[in-house]
Amino acid sequence: MMNIDIFPDATTVAQEAASFIAAEARAAVAERGRFVMAVSGGKTPWMMLRALAGEKVPWENMHIFQVDERIAPTGSADRNLTHLQESLLSHAPLKTEQIYAMPVNETDLETAAQKYTHLIESVTGCPMFFDLVHLGLGADGHTASLIPEDSVLKVIDRDVAITGIYQNHQRMTLTYPALNRSRKILWVVTGAEKTEAFAHLLNRDLQIPGSLIVQDHATLFADRAAQGHLDIELWKRSPLNIGIASDHGGFELKKELIMRLQHLGYLVTDFGAPSLIPEDDYPDYVIPLAQAVGAGRVRRGIAICGSGVGATVCANKVKGARAALIENHFSVKQGVEDDHINILCLGGRTMGLEVTWDLVQTYLQSHFSHAERHLRRLHKVDAIL
Repeated sequence: MMNIDIFPDATTVAQEAASFIAAEARAAVAERGRFVMAVSGGKTPWMMLRALAGEKVPWENMHIFQVDERIAPTGSADRNLTHLQESLLSHAPLKTEQIYAMPVNETDLETAAQKYTHLIESVTGCPMFFDLVHLGLGADGHTASLIPEDSVLKVIDRDVAITGIYQNHQRMTLTYPALNRSRKILWVVTGAEKTEAFAHLLNRDLQIPGSLIVQDHATLFADRAAQGHLDIELWKRSPLNIGIASDHGGFELKKELIMRLQHLGYLVTDFGAPSLIPEDDYPDYVIPLAQAVGAGRVRRGIAICGSGVGATVCANKVKGARAALIENHFSVKQGVEDDHINILCLGGRTMGLEVTWDLVQTYLQSHFSHAERHLRRLHKVDAIL
């Protein structure tokens, strides 16, 4: 699970991030003789790098690469390199050749991306492997220059790629494989405009590019403005863990859903069936799932049988379970936000995998609104004996 720390303001985030990088650099040099990192752009990151210049850092063993860069002239204020050099070269005993610039001024950008790949590999070995990658998060959920709806999001065979035009510039960027291969990832997220994207990132919501960055070796520093009203301590104590159950009618679907959920970092408890048993009974699996959801041992449940109807009837007999058989996005989103359902029931023989997967993602990305009218209605339902 990602480590998260919230600080009062962007200045404090920058200072704490600088201290974190300095500590990682000292440890890497002591263990491996060098420290190789890649940095992103942004106002807070430039503050971070300026603060890093004042830290105890083994500068002579540092190698600094770029996560991404705009296609713009040398020295342009639009270039991340301009600010990177201003933040470090004038304030730290770092040589110019220790900052490895993306070659964005070359005519053939695809060839330039290959050259940058080879340059990184000449330092790190092949495939490229960073000790630390620093990432930011845009209000639209992009990170590096992995931009919503851009074809670069699908690049898995290259470590450096070229994007389409985004905010008036094409860009060169490290891709998911390169970023996810790094030893450590440091997120720096500040500003109230990031609140929604920040929530999506924590919940691994696939609607933003940042959610496809691995979280098991990541640290996130954010300010209170980016945090908004999110209860970070609750998230730390109880990450979204999922329970799933199915009889023979949805066994193959259950296997596929478990694999996809685990790939996204969810904690998944399988309540059975443990194998394909043609004559098994759905209550043997759905009841233990519903009991775990009702008792709070798992936060959300997914119950599957051939049609989904039997699983729904069964789950709703258990105290604390609020199950619904749903086959459209509107109902699954409203079911969570308004009716606080905690078990999504599905028909293993009535829907295809991709449609089902879309419904599951919407279910897990939705949250109860706690609106007074919905609480009032749910209290009336709970009062039924």
